[in-house]
Amino acid sequence: MDFMCCGKLPRADAPPAARGVSFLSVVVVVIGLVAPMADPGHAATLDEAAERYRSYLIRDVDRTVTSVRKLRVSVAANDLAGAKQAWIDARIGWERSEVFTSGFVPDLDKDIDAWPDGLMGFHAIEAKLFGADGTGVASEVDGLLLSLSALSMTVRDIRLTPQGLLNGIARLAYEVGESKVDGGESRVSGTSIDDMRNNLDGIELAYRTIFASAIEAADPEDAAQVGHKIDELKAMLGSRDIRRLDPEKLSAISEELVLTLQNAAPRIELERPTLEESTTQ
Repeated sequence: MDFMCCGKLPRADAPPAARGVSFLSVVVVVIGLVAPMADPGHAATLDEAAERYRSYLIRDVDRTVTSVRKLRVSVAANDLAGAKQAWIDARIGWERSEVFTSGFVPDLDKDIDAWPDGLMGFHAIEAKLFGADGTGVASEVDGLLLSLSALSMTVRDIRLTPQGLLNGIARLAYEVGESKVDGGESRVSGTSIDDMRNNLDGIELAYRTIFASAIEAADPEDAAQVGHKIDELKAMLGSRDIRRLDPEKLSAISEELVLTLQNAAPRIELERPTLEESTTQ
């Protein structure tokens, strides 16, 4: 905050009216300087928490890059089993990082993980590796690695805003319940439930790192509700077979989680998270 000089105080022998007016002005200025400090202090706390989250985000993105490099080595060696495993391993860090990617880097997100009709990225590779049982995906892997390398550089210096990350948590929670339960994203490889589980891990990590303590302080009931809904989703996603999930129940719980986050946002001085994609964070 920039502090403004309030000028000279009136002389002791100045007329009473002048002394009174000037004293009132000083009081107003002091109150004006002190009162707003609560809001920036709270915002700084969330900003600092978002910055702490960066290290986890970097770890997950770099984990994905490492696995895709192994995928490239396996493809070059015509090792189909090794390539499939490297692809599955790469999905872990990626799905966890989607709290960030869809809102902050939507173009990279689409290049890396467009579906269901992706012509590049993870799912173009998946269709050939798991659908055709072939390792002829060298060019697709190179393209994916290029996009992931750009992502790895971006997450190190992009400004992480609490609002953008809260939006990302809400969108991903909704997607788990609405977009992926009807058979899932990674249908060809049969790993859709792993995608959902890793999404939820990413949601929980970002929420607990950035928002949990602030929401707990503002409204313990909301905090308890968020934790309860995350635990319910984790229990449901413990199944290894997506066909055993109850889609209506999963959808309902994910929507309740989103609604609780939306209700809690104003209490920590953020806007209600939107489900619409936006690059304005």
